[in-house]
Amino acid sequence: MCGIAGLIGWRGDDDKISEIISKMQNSLHHRGPDSNGVCFSKIDRVFFAHTRLSILDLSSAGKQPMISSCGRFIITYNGEIYNHLELRKLLKSIKPNIKWIGSSDTETLVESFSILGINKTLMHVRGMFALALFDKKYKKIHLIRDRYGEKPLYYLNLKNGSFAFASEISSFEHIPEFSPSLDLNAAACFFQRGYVGAPLSIWKNVKKVMPGTKTIISLGENRKYYLLNEENYWSAKEVALQGQKSLYRGSYEDGKTDLEKILLEVLHGQSLSDVPLGVFLSGGIDSSIVAALMQKISSKKIKTFSVGFSEQMYDESSHAEAVARHLNTDHITLHANPSDAIDLIEEMPNIYSEPFADSSQIPTTLLSKLVRNYVTVALSGDGGDEIFSGYTRYIFVYKSFNLLTKSPYFLRNSFASFVKTFSPELINKFGQIIRVKRLGDKAYKASDIMISEDLEDYYNKLTTYWPNKSLLSTDNLIKYQFSQDLGNIENMMLADQLNYLPNDILVKVDRAAMSESLETRAPLLDHVLSEFAWSTPLEWRLDKQGGKKILRDVLYKYVPKTLIDRPKQGFGMPVNEWLRGPLKDWALNLFDKQSLPNDGLIQGDIARKTLDEHLKNKRNWDFRLWPILMWQQWKHSKGLL
Repeated sequence: MCGIAGLIGWRGDDDKISEIISKMQNSLHHRGPDSNGVCFSKIDRVFFAHTRLSILDLSSAGKQPMISSCGRFIITYNGEIYNHLELRKLLKSIKPNIKWIGSSDTETLVESFSILGINKTLMHVRGMFALALFDKKYKKIHLIRDRYGEKPLYYLNLKNGSFAFASEISSFEHIPEFSPSLDLNAAACFFQRGYVGAPLSIWKNVKKVMPGTKTIISLGENRKYYLLNEENYWSAKEVALQGQKSLYRGSYEDGKTDLEKILLEVLHGQSLSDVPLGVFLSGGIDSSIVAALMQKISSKKIKTFSVGFSEQMYDESSHAEAVARHLNTDHITLHANPSDAIDLIEEMPNIYSEPFADSSQIPTTLLSKLVRNYVTVALSGDGGDEIFSGYTRYIFVYKSFNLLTKSPYFLRNSFASFVKTFSPELINKFGQIIRVKRLGDKAYKASDIMISEDLEDYYNKLTTYWPNKSLLSTDNLIKYQFSQDLGNIENMMLADQLNYLPNDILVKVDRAAMSESLETRAPLLDHVLSEFAWSTPLEWRLDKQGGKKILRDVLYKYVPKTLIDRPKQGFGMPVNEWLRGPLKDWALNLFDKQSLPNDGLIQGDIARKTLDEHLKNKRNWDFRLWPILMWQQWKHSKGLL
């Protein structure tokens, strides 16, 4: 893991440019504290910088930026190529006289670009990466991001023939020519979804490289650089369409066997490390199968980690501990309390750089702090829900949606109105008895879903924090377009893989972990594994017991059902209770009329009404309040309040 940055086409005093590059590099120190380097091509006005978290080949032979042996390519790269040893064998077969300087995957990657070419190399690699590659022969810079967007990559286009790129958007603040201006479309996306979705960023003229994409910047005849084009080298949508057209032909038992083989192959590759390694373990299906198979291939106890809260409804640590005992791992649990969260909240804008409002960002950061004391690399179960149909919304659609939408509208509307004759507080109290979190809020949301026009309408309602114009003065509602060639579940899975996964889940984990100089890996996002999953019939993924059927059945070989089968809990923190207690004063300060006026973007009065209802326990509005709080905290950090 590393941080990368660069300037392209910058004219002027070289000492000034060196100073800018140095400041950009220093801003990424947390992503790579072990060493750093720079590489200039002054003639072509290309300046690359790198900060290194040493994982493979800890020697200076792995230092970046790195130049290919032929001298044509310069690379600065953040990520891990898990099959780089196999790729070296392939390169050796093509070029027998190749001489390796070290054992880093960076050297493998840049030599492969030289020998195989860019496109063929990207077809072969299995890993996570964000990189800048300068082709000195054709005067092109390729900004390339991994298939699912595990690693971040921003670029700044100043429209005058000069560009900049970086792992984090905050690096651009050190460029004197950068004049940040709020992108209202990005702000609307944030309040609707809780994140700023790629290719948007919170600032105009700063974009994110899309997952599975090459953004190519080329030198023009006038010696100025320009954005040549953007090319997809891999598409989750195409994989989904092709997988569902050409379903797996073997039996279910064959499928389980093949799935286990792929998982073991993936984990063999992702266990490659020259530094200590562990596993995030929640006790759910995804993290448990990663831990179980890691323990299977390990010659000693693996280290596993979990975080828990004193509020029992949010605490999964006991489940994680039970799985760890069964697998006989070396397990450590962090017990978090409100003071831990309060201490971290003010750091969120620095950690995430852009507004970001997934409340599990707090426990993820706390867990990363704990884990970094013991290991440098941690594997997670991220991606399992999106790849193997694990979310509750998929299960609802599988079981009930068609039946629901076939019912006459007036009946659905009448029932929805009946539900709302009971207050959310009353339904929530009943939910506490049957141990269902926020039952009243879920019932009210379900009543809105009941009157959905179609699946797209249902999905958009379900994934929206603030509906159009209910908080913002702008009219920029984002809607996901579903494919006619996919079924209901597959359409939602694809929407999540293209949006929620890269823009929320992977952003959350990357920024939280890298703030502590911790590398995280997501084995369930291996593209070969996801291509297999997309080829499975729906009944292999969903059944009456819930989602991830085939994944569960593989896991049951290693962990008893009794330790796994329970309602899906998620990984969050008790924001609703804490906002009425230890976080109350913080929230009130950020919501007062001076800090949150009716400013033409946000309708502050509506926000304050929502907070008041929450504090009086009329509704649990934490999911709507958290985006506003994170927005306000971010604005405060930028001196905008």
